[in-house]
Amino acid sequence: MNREKFIAELQARLSGMPDEERRAAIQYYEDYFADAGEENEADVIRELGSPEKVAESIKADYYGTQFNEEDFEHKDYMEKYTRGARTDSAGSAGTGFGGEGSQAGNRSRGNPQGQNQNRQKPWTDNRVKILLIILIAIVLWPLTLGIGIAALGIVAAVIGFFAFLVVAAVGIMLAGVVTAGVGVALLVIPPAAFIVIGIGILLFVCGLAATVGTVKLCIIVYPAMLRGFVNLCRRPLYGKAV
Repeated sequence: MNREKFIAELQARLSGMPDEERRAAIQYYEDYFADAGEENEADVIRELGSPEKVAESIKADYYGTQFNEEDFEHKDYMEKYTRGARTDSAGSAGTGFGGEGSQAGNRSRGNPQGQNQNRQKPWTDNRVKILLIILIAIVLWPLTLGIGIAALGIVAAVIGFFAFLVVAAVGIMLAGVVTAGVGVALLVIPPAAFIVIGIGILLFVCGLAATVGTVKLCIIVYPAMLRGFVNLCRRPLYGKAV
């Protein structure tokens, strides 16, 4: 088993969890592998244990259920798993972080442990990131305040612009109704009445089409703006957009 297979299997075994929690967990272990380096990939896999064990540990931590590490450390299970690990990474068995899963039980979500105590935890502690972001915002508050006000102004302008398009389209449609009504009142003068009614119908149809189009445009633009804002807020915490 290599890094790609480990992450793929872990992701598959976490498929029942909420997307945000699953992505955070996968990102954590991807960072952990990256922090260890490609040359230590086999050691990290032996340290963590099987993807099944890691997945069960994560789910137990999230759902508040009991996690029994002994289920993943008995002799038959470890022999079966380490046999597959040795096949994919020959020669690394003797240089792992421990023998036959002795360190596998030391791995818990959010706190990787191993024989190499000098290895630092990957940069995935969201609380530390949030604290640093708050501190930076406080230190640079005049700049962040200005940026925040400008951003809110731009968002308000965009929202207002598309809302104005909808209101304008509805106004054209209502103007068509009023114009057609005036034409009906002018039926005593048939030629003029037909012209006014025709203009009213034309305005109503154009206004209706514009209303439908602008409403659909708002349905596309507003959620896209919300997703962009959410992704912008998540990027400092998870290192990528969702």
